[in-house]
This record gives sequence, structure tokens and C-alpha cells, in this order.
Amino acid sequence: MAYRPVILVTGFEPFLGSDRNPSVEAVMQLPDELLGCRIERRELPVVWFDYINMLDRYMDELRPRAVLGVGQGYPAPPILIERIGMNICNGPDNSHEVDLRDEPLFFGGPAAYFTTTPYAAMHKRLKEEGIPVRYSFNAGQNQCNGLLYSALHLAATKYQGVRAGFIHVPMLPEQGTPERPVEGYPLEKTARAIRLCVEEVCRAVTYSVRTLDQYREEM
Repeated sequence: MAYRPVILVTGFEPFLGSDRNPSVEAVMQLPDELLGCRIERRELPVVWFDYINMLDRYMDELRPRAVLGVGQGYPAPPILIERIGMNICNGPDNSHEVDLRDEPLFFGGPAAYFTTTPYAAMHKRLKEEGIPVRYSFNAGQNQCNGLLYSALHLAATKYQGVRAGFIHVPMLPEQGTPERPVEGYPLEKTARAIRLCVEEVCRAVTYSVRTLDQYREEM
């Protein structure tokens, strides 16, 4: 069987009282294969450090060429393509047992990493498809940022060569209440946006880059 690069795409479970999370619902709609790559979909818990341990295990098991995390963001569009993961965590989690304050995700790790997935290509593709999108340079300080930083740190220290990035998607309209309605973004549109972004990740990891010697030979 021919080798197919693996793309690991993760979404988070519902959190803080909600019974839905558009990130995992959209991720689970991805096909098993895109553009010659094998797509592995995983749901992660919103529990401090449990999701990091699971991510590490998945990266070790699957040996992906890229990791793309997806999380729930604001109550309305646009989709946010995150650019930076920070070595900090703040806030509670779904266990209701931990509420961290200004703790590092990895002691001794760099303060931040830039994402390594093809952010410009993803942004361009979504714009061309009429999907509201913009870059974000602050993924927050909760589990979404924690996943992004962790993927980048593991790629830098343990799984060299793996690309990593993160996308925040809007809430679903159904997540609003009569007292607190939200504009939201339909799940089918969110799922399409995630698929388009994953396609660009697939293109990035399968693109054949010539060495300098190969370039000189072709001159």
C-alpha cells in the first residue's frame, strides 16, 4: 500500500455547561482521505493537561505530518486562523477541580511559537470562497491556546518536522438562548471551512520541494 501522509485534526468536547461544540462536530465531518492524505479525527477533553497527554499519544501513534487543532471561538464570525501559541494557561476546565492562574504549559519552554501550517494559503482559500476569516495573534490563555502551544512545542522537541496550527470557529446559532441569543455560524459552513483549510494543509505536506542541487541541475 502506498504511503499516505497523515493529517491529525482535533476538536474539543462541549464545555462549561453547553451540550455542543462546533469544533468537534465540524472535524468529525471530514472524510477519511483528502488529496492523497489520510485524515485522522480526534476529540479532546477540555481538561488541563489531559488533552496534552492525549495529543502526545496521538502524535506518537499516528506520526502525522501536520496537526490542525480546531476550537470554539466567538459567538459570531469570522473564522480565526491563529498565528501564535503562548506558554501560559489561565482559567477553569471541565473537571471543575482546576482553575489555573498564569501557569506555564511547559516549564522551561519558549514564551511562544509561531504556527507552521500554511496560514496564508488557508486565509486566501477561505476568502476566495466567501467565508469570513481573519488572522488572530492571540489564541487566548485557555485550552485552545494550550493545544496550539503544545502541538508546536512537541513538534519542536519530540516530533521534528511536524507542522502545527489552530483555527477558532464561531459558535452555532443553536447555542444561543432566548435570553442570550448568538449570531453564530451554521455547522455546514463551518465544516466546509475546516475542510478547505485541511486541503491546504494536505497540499503543503505533499508539495515536492527541490533541493538546491536539483535546482542547479535543471538550469
